[in-house]
Amino acid sequence: MSSLVDRLMPRTPGAWVRAMAWASLLANSLLVLTGGLVRLTGSGLGCPTWPRCTDASWTNTPEMGVHGYIEFGNRLLTFVLVAVAVLTFLAVWRSRRTHRGLFVLALVMALGIPVQAVLGGITVITGLNPWVVGVHFLVSAALITLGGVLVNRARRAGLPHVAQAERAGQVQQGRRGMRVLGAVLGVSVALAVYLGTLVTGTGPHSGDSGEVARHTFDAYLVTRAHATPVYVLVATLGVSLFLAGRQGWPSPVRRLLLTLALLVCAQGAVGYYQFFSGLPVAAVALHLIGAATLCAVTAMTVEKMYAVSAAPVRSAQGTDRVGARAS
Repeated sequence: MSSLVDRLMPRTPGAWVRAMAWASLLANSLLVLTGGLVRLTGSGLGCPTWPRCTDASWTNTPEMGVHGYIEFGNRLLTFVLVAVAVLTFLAVWRSRRTHRGLFVLALVMALGIPVQAVLGGITVITGLNPWVVGVHFLVSAALITLGGVLVNRARRAGLPHVAQAERAGQVQQGRRGMRVLGAVLGVSVALAVYLGTLVTGTGPHSGDSGEVARHTFDAYLVTRAHATPVYVLVATLGVSLFLAGRQGWPSPVRRLLLTLALLVCAQGAVGYYQFFSGLPVAAVALHLIGAATLCAVTAMTVEKMYAVSAAPVRSAQGTDRVGARAS
């Protein structure tokens, strides 16, 4: 019994903590995918009440058809998220004093699960109000972002070679510039994701075949507004990649910047395709998956930029402690 407790609640971050960090990130990303499936199949009101599926049943019934199965399946995912959140919280509990950053991230992500569940209920109760649907997605995006940070810090805390490669104090010359670029990357992605929810709320995929309220924005103008921070993102990535090569930024940062650049190009290509082809369901679903991935990769990139450019913490003997700010 004690060995099981030690495995689930290790005293120092190791493989189990890293596994749960990845599980937290992937589970919250899966919620975006299943939520998109609900909307794109018109199953948003497949369970017309909340927290019950119907006034008389907690689960869907055969009479409700495929939409009931899809919506109820999405609700069941909440239990998976709760299980992952609890296991992640337990995984970092014993090391909460030595790795406070991991503990705080796990706690905030766990608290986000009931918030998401309540927002899902409000979404149903309000008849798929596009403002509520947008907030529902933004909370998922925030949890995915935190999941990306948690993965980074769990790896640094448990893998010495990662802690060494991403140690604080590596970037001194141009430190402020790196941090400014990281902030611009994060803000531009956040704005693009937020404006993307307005585009979605204006478009045809309302989540139900009946009468559902939609935003009254001009579809062309709100789409152009959504693209504006993406242009800023592309320009910032270009500058970051140039400086990364010129100034010799640490390889973990360079690799993630390149990954982010490729992801942005792919996401942009899908976005333009869906716009000019009338928003086909498959393209919209792919763009939604890309948005979740973009949140995770951006978070991991910016977090690494800040980690390697942080000032080393000096020990009592006056020497720098490598990787002291890893978690």
